[in-house]
Amino acid sequence: MNITPIMLHKVQPGMVIAEDVYKGNQLVVLRGTIIDDDVMKLLRNTSVISVSIYDRSEEEKPKPQQEQAKATYSERVRSSEAFQKFEKSFESATHDFSCKLNDIAAKSDAVDIDELFSSANEVMAGTSNTHQLMEFLSNIRYFDDITYAHSLNVALLANILGRWLHFNEETQKLLTVAGMLHDIGKLNIPPELIKKPGRLTSEEFAIIKQHPVQGYKILKAKKVDENIAQAALLHHEKCDGTGYPYGLKGERINNLAKLITIVDIYEAMTANRSYHKGICPFAVIKLYEDEGYAKYDPAYLVPFLQGISDTYLHNHVLLNDGRQGEVILTNKSAISRPGIMIGKDFVDLARHPELSIIAVL
Repeated sequence: MNITPIMLHKVQPGMVIAEDVYKGNQLVVLRGTIIDDDVMKLLRNTSVISVSIYDRSEEEKPKPQQEQAKATYSERVRSSEAFQKFEKSFESATHDFSCKLNDIAAKSDAVDIDELFSSANEVMAGTSNTHQLMEFLSNIRYFDDITYAHSLNVALLANILGRWLHFNEETQKLLTVAGMLHDIGKLNIPPELIKKPGRLTSEEFAIIKQHPVQGYKILKAKKVDENIAQAALLHHEKCDGTGYPYGLKGERINNLAKLITIVDIYEAMTANRSYHKGICPFAVIKLYEDEGYAKYDPAYLVPFLQGISDTYLHNHVLLNDGRQGEVILTNKSAISRPGIMIGKDFVDLARHPELSIIAVL
């Protein structure tokens, strides 16, 4: 019987642990344990990224040609060889990054910015352009992890936005690494609070809100570039002064921090987690349109929203009236309301306020 390493988000009840699972020097789960809900909870709470299981599955049989023809755009993306290579690279990078992030928080060694940037570049190397990278990220976002995979996602999204904004190479490096390290302060927060599925009490939220300051202290002590440290400190600030920890307004917030804030919130809202299902990207764009131009810097927000909308061209979507259609036209004046083909009919959502996209299929 084969032994196969598998990322935690792919683990299913009934699988059997093939090798003892450790977190550091602590034994978490014994070999031979059958995975159930309690074991899954234990693995998540100890921030285990991957486990080895006995592989009893047969190779998946190819779909009949007629079935493939009916597949949605997202299904065709996920079945492509390029996406499957990207997924493996992302899984490997997430595992390696979890070790690096813990080492940065726990040890006194200097932060190797070039090494971190290189690991992100290795993930992006399998994509031909920013829209393909964005497309792949939108189809891989089912990691049940709110620190490591989330931070890598934020780093890649920030890199995409930096390219859309035509940043130079050095700024791109700082921006990408800032995304990777923006939440490092969470490693100093009790994990049961970070992963709590229900609503936090006011006291618990006050503790969570300490993570930007904790992250800044970690990075400042290692003398990393001040822009990266500021992104960790200020990525929950808002341009209208409603953020934390200091309630700063736009002109006092570091520019890289402003950008990280935008992609951080987008990633958190659209990603699937154990405690909530991700929100439809077009619904998130609508939220940004409704309140974002006061809270976030429009110089960064508008190109990001337009880029997201362009990424979903040719995707199939579900409308709030139950109909399905294909996105064929973006709308720069109302980014959350593109043009849709439903059968042979073209529907401009900008002209139909009663309609909205509730899911990308």
